[in-house]
Amino acid sequence: MHSTTTHTIERPRYFARQLVTPAELNLEAQYFVDRMRRHNRLLHGWGVVCGAHVCLVPAADGKTAEPWKVGIRPGFLIDGHGNEVEICSERIVDLRSAAVSVGCGDPPGELDDPWCSDVPVEREPGRLWIAVCYSECLVRPVRTQPSGCGCDDSSCEYSRWQDGFEVRMLPECPESHQGPPPDPRDFLRMIDGGGRLPACPPCPEDPCVVLAAVDFDDDGTILAIDNCSCRRMIVSLAGFWWRCRGKRSAIHEVRVVGKRPVARGASELKVIAKGDNLREEADVDFGEGVEVTRRDASASGGTLTMYVDVRDDARLGDRMLTLTEDDCSTVSFPSAITVEGAADEKA
Repeated sequence: MHSTTTHTIERPRYFARQLVTPAELNLEAQYFVDRMRRHNRLLHGWGVVCGAHVCLVPAADGKTAEPWKVGIRPGFLIDGHGNEVEICSERIVDLRSAAVSVGCGDPPGELDDPWCSDVPVEREPGRLWIAVCYSECLVRPVRTQPSGCGCDDSSCEYSRWQDGFEVRMLPECPESHQGPPPDPRDFLRMIDGGGRLPACPPCPEDPCVVLAAVDFDDDGTILAIDNCSCRRMIVSLAGFWWRCRGKRSAIHEVRVVGKRPVARGASELKVIAKGDNLREEADVDFGEGVEVTRRDASASGGTLTMYVDVRDDARLGDRMLTLTEDDCSTVSFPSAITVEGAADEKA
């Protein structure tokens, strides 16, 4: 785990004929990781963002709960050092474990590796607090090129860092999770000028995030799970959204007043559209060769009066009327007008 306040954040500066080593390349990647950690910690805070509920694990009979075991549902959290922790799938952990390390690529459920399994810890009946801590592990080993002159010098290096987490069993709720949370009204008073200038929050010594308190008896029967009393939650806008309330326009009827048909070369033809929420600010289009010189909408929005000129080279045939609002909302009316040839053309 890394703190973003105990070391200088630097990025490499490349220049011509520079010898670029793994140190420079790794430093560049680390620079962006450290900036994101600092951003998360100081702007978003730390705690559970969503999900990560601790639940009972059904036994094989489907009627009782599995002793000693609890499930952690998928979720997302930010730890005290700004590391992002994603629980991608449901995890099952044994309360008798000292800690359970999980990689994002591990299969869901309970990790079962007899070669790497921990020796169970003797648990007295009582209460444990389940916490999640960020961890990273090296994966994808690759063979490296020999560094000597011989032919037998070969070794492997891991080529990837993989995000993961560790589930720990704590004997008590950490101090950073105790006490009442800040009052949102204090934030509003600070905005209004009634509060002091805020100081940057310190980086906690223990960045792990507690999910739940679990009570159990001497045979591992889960008596209670409390997902709230020792859980830090932070604000997320991911579930907040809204819908604009603009009134949708509609065209029910279009008619030409006076000079009909709409002939090439005609000017100041009066065209009236009737419908709903028609606005004179809307862009009006009858297609190429038909120009709208002015328009006027009624106060109710039920009528839009347009005056159009038809060029001598306008394309003949039916024309669609299209109204486009400033937010790009569009409504159309097919065959609103029909352009015909001028009288001399017909002759």
